[in-house]
Amino acid sequence: MESLHGLVKGTALEADAKALAQGEANGVMMYYALARLATEQGLDEVAAKFIEAANQEAVHAGFYATLVGKYPKDFWALVETVRKAEIKGEASIKAFADKVRAAGFDKAADEMEIFAKQEGHHGVLMTEIIDNYKPKDAGAKKSAAKVYVCPVCGYEYVGDIDKEPDDWTCPLCGQPKSAFRPKSKMKIKAVKLYENGFMTQPFAMGGKGETDKFDPTVKYRSTLQNYVIDTGDEVILVDTGMPLEAPDMVVDDKTQIYLGSRIKDYVSALKEVGYEPEQISKILITHKHADHTGELRSFPNAKIYISRVEADDMKLDTPNVVRTDFTDGPYKNFERSQKIADGVYYIFAPGHTKGNSIIIVEDGGLYYIIHGDVTYTDEALYKNRLSVVFEDYDAALDTLARVRQFIRENPTVYVSTHTPLGYENLEAKRVVDLDNMPEPIPPGEIKAAKATGKYICSICGQVYDPAVGDPDHGIPAGTAFEDLPADWKCPRCRQPKTAFNPA
Repeated sequence: MESLHGLVKGTALEADAKALAQGEANGVMMYYALARLATEQGLDEVAAKFIEAANQEAVHAGFYATLVGKYPKDFWALVETVRKAEIKGEASIKAFADKVRAAGFDKAADEMEIFAKQEGHHGVLMTEIIDNYKPKDAGAKKSAAKVYVCPVCGYEYVGDIDKEPDDWTCPLCGQPKSAFRPKSKMKIKAVKLYENGFMTQPFAMGGKGETDKFDPTVKYRSTLQNYVIDTGDEVILVDTGMPLEAPDMVVDDKTQIYLGSRIKDYVSALKEVGYEPEQISKILITHKHADHTGELRSFPNAKIYISRVEADDMKLDTPNVVRTDFTDGPYKNFERSQKIADGVYYIFAPGHTKGNSIIIVEDGGLYYIIHGDVTYTDEALYKNRLSVVFEDYDAALDTLARVRQFIRENPTVYVSTHTPLGYENLEAKRVVDLDNMPEPIPPGEIKAAKATGKYICSICGQVYDPAVGDPDHGIPAGTAFEDLPADWKCPRCRQPKTAFNPA
């Protein structure tokens, strides 16, 4: 069949064809909206006529778009781009549906969740088309060609985008040319470990003796996830989750933070995002708490980078431990850093613990701050508030101030450990605007496990087992948690007894 692709591109007819394409696309939206309104009026036959008109308008829009060469002629490259956009669209629509539901519009949210599933199904269909019909040699790109990526839908432009006119936009979602970023080999993925938890506002923002300023009935979503940085040359972990044997928490009316229910153990979750333990070359530890260091033992061949302070506190002495002193000088407004790989920087950021660190990844014109617990929830970042958990309050204040300054001076994606906003921001490449905090999404239904008689520290994951006691601090085996002295503290993070929840 003779192709009509780009037939009028560059001719006197192009402007009129573009206008017709846009007009017909608008007509599709209008007719489908009229069909919905007709259905709400009980006019089902009228709605069917509007749907017929919308389908015809869609055919017309596709025809004119082909004439002007709106989409690339490389058929299989376009199908692959659409596949990625549909998969990304499922997550984006689901996140928006959550916000719509939080605003009280349940009926709209219900329908949007169906749309999200349909987007995901479209992604599956595209995958099946590629797997079953794409010739083996189709779509191969020349390695020397530049590739630019749309940050919204993932559309890939191959070639020199600067040759396009200034008013050129993404053919899939309409983003301007200026939004496109050079494609790199760098990938950051979330290793999802726990879901459907919560934290209270006093815990997240109560700082130093200020919990009475906040409402304990206000709760924020909580999860636990760590991250993988795949540079294209090596695979680097940021933290290693809870120990495999750690029990789940049990929620009661005193619970300040509940990580939620376990999805998978760390190694299984890592495999789910595509990596085997043997592929890991380096591990960057943000701090010593067990929800960040729990499975270091699963990677005996990887180099473990950890600040000297934390390594000493944990008494790490295996040959693969790299005690880090951050000797590469300042990074932006941070005083001490260590370059780990091209675009990957390990930053000394004390306060939460005395040897606390963060990781900053540069990619595609954006900066990704992967942190442990500078804040527990992003709402605290926007409000400029510390949680109640810190070893050095003044240092924690300074670190938070530096993080906020960095965000104001650089386009930054804030990648957190204890809120689903961490991976939601990552997946959407959502840049922080400190002056416009997104509307918080309340936690969903909490499903907690049954009590075992053990207790777990909600801060660092340390388990108190009455059968063992705490012999290092004079607590003999057989001592019930309730019988511990009121001033007893967590052996690992030194939080008070009140920080423990039933396990």
